[in-house]
Amino acid sequence: MKKQKFGIREFAAKHGLTLGKHCCYGVYKGFRVHVKYVAMGNPACLITVVTDTKGRDKDIEKYLEKNKKDLKLTHFGVVGIGLMVSPQLYRGIFRQVEEILDKIVAHLFKLDCPGAEICPYCGLPLEGGTIEMEESGIVFKAHASCFERAYEAAARKEEEEKNRPDKKGAALGGAFLGTLAASAAFILMFLWWNFAAIAAAVAVLLGAWLYAKFGGKNTSFKVVSVSLLSLIVMLAVFALCLFLQANADMDGFTGSVIDKIVTDIQNDAGYRNGILLNFIFIFVFDAIGAAYMLFSYLRGRKKLTRNMRRLGGAN
Repeated sequence: MKKQKFGIREFAAKHGLTLGKHCCYGVYKGFRVHVKYVAMGNPACLITVVTDTKGRDKDIEKYLEKNKKDLKLTHFGVVGIGLMVSPQLYRGIFRQVEEILDKIVAHLFKLDCPGAEICPYCGLPLEGGTIEMEESGIVFKAHASCFERAYEAAARKEEEEKNRPDKKGAALGGAFLGTLAASAAFILMFLWWNFAAIAAAVAVLLGAWLYAKFGGKNTSFKVVSVSLLSLIVMLAVFALCLFLQANADMDGFTGSVIDKIVTDIQNDAGYRNGILLNFIFIFVFDAIGAAYMLFSYLRGRKKLTRNMRRLGGAN
């Protein structure tokens, strides 16, 4: 007998949820939930349960960490207004989503977490002055006054970030330290495998992280400067590795180290191909790291307040 289809439409219909673009949301067994699934998304599946987590956040985190394998989680997070989990699912997607939600909701009941009848911001009952709102794509109800306070807090945070000084000099110093650490990894990989270009991606990502830690802001200057700095340092370290390798293999060769490198390139196809692969993939992995930085920069430009909006008037 052919198994009946159970996709997002069937899942939403079974539990009385509202369908949206690649998502469904509403009240699921007493809790407001939001389920998003995009096959090629990152993450592909994201499940949100709205609740007041204050005083219970550590217990929820312990439960999710302990049951990561059972719930098939790759990532999870607990914030003041609920929890988000990202399960890795391949087949029977929404039957598994249903099982995961059932287990999470059952544990939230055990922890006495409040459900859809409370405001996730303040934890008080939704009685009068409530609105339907959306935050980061998640639809739920809250007190109008709580929404206003949360919106104002987000606006202040945006203004503080905008006015924060951009310490480019110190930040570039931090990025350089990151490329030095990646250089050590490059040298070790080159000694072991004669292929070390992947260290270029490490240089960009570590450099970007330290750039921020040393006071640099998330700007286009960061994307360009860190990727170029990493590329230059990786190429320099690669040249140094070739020089040291050739210098250690000078037995019987009467010319200079540079002459030795040129001679080996001309006469040894394996050596020549190794150099070419490393050279090309240093650029490739640096570009991959730069692309990730660019994505992070573009995402970081989105204002927090743009992700918060009223969907309905106060009741």
